[in-house]
Amino acid sequence: MLRPWADDDAPSLAAAWADPEVRRWTGVPERCDLAAARRWIGGDDRRTAAGRSLDLVVIRDDEVAGEVGLAAFDAARTTAELGWWTAPAHRGRGVASIAVGLVARWALHEVGLRSVTARCHRDNGAAAAVARHAGLQPLDVGQAVITFGMASAG
Repeated sequence: MLRPWADDDAPSLAAAWADPEVRRWTGVPERCDLAAARRWIGGDDRRTAAGRSLDLVVIRDDEVAGEVGLAAFDAARTTAELGWWTAPAHRGRGVASIAVGLVARWALHEVGLRSVTARCHRDNGAAAAVARHAGLQPLDVGQAVITFGMASAG
């Protein structure tokens, strides 16, 4: 299930931000304590309303299993960038691939974006596997980063 962040999710968010793998591969705040997580969750509605990002909690077995979202919206090109992380206990179970695929298809078919992209470091094989399993295609393989994408049919 995907849903917006709620105040009760703050401990799970703080734990994810403190996870070495999440910190290694994603942009998380320097401070990863409960207060920082609560402040970030408190600003979620403002970020969404301003069109800066859409961040959704991935719920599996009544637990926060991860996050998937859209950011870097480009209104002129009608594109956005996908991002995600998965909590340690839920890795390797297809949770991120399903969530990323759902958000990508929703953005293209319901929101009306022409394309979505995702970037991952070449050394992050798990993220590349998520992108591929979600239906994104490699667009550019750079020395450090692989860019994946999905475009609308129309």
